[in-house]
Amino acid sequence: MKKLKVKEKYNHHFEYTNDIDRIVKIFADHGYEISHTDAVLAWEQFSENMCAGWMNLGSDDEVFGDVFYYFEEA
Repeated sequence: MKKLKVKEKYNHHFEYTNDIDRIVKIFADHGYEISHTDAVLAWEQFSENMCAGWMNLGSDDEVFGDVFYYFEEA
């Protein structure tokens, strides 16, 4: 499994535990290991780019495609 880390760091507290767990699982299902913190940071960046505080998660493929851009190899 390839390990990824988020490109930029932002502070965020864990409010969306179920969403965060789901993002981590989606990436694992695609063969990538990401931390819960990096899942938060990547989804927060995606949401901010959509002018939202925290976007609702779509399908697994949409979530993976939406935030993969925010990662780089560790």
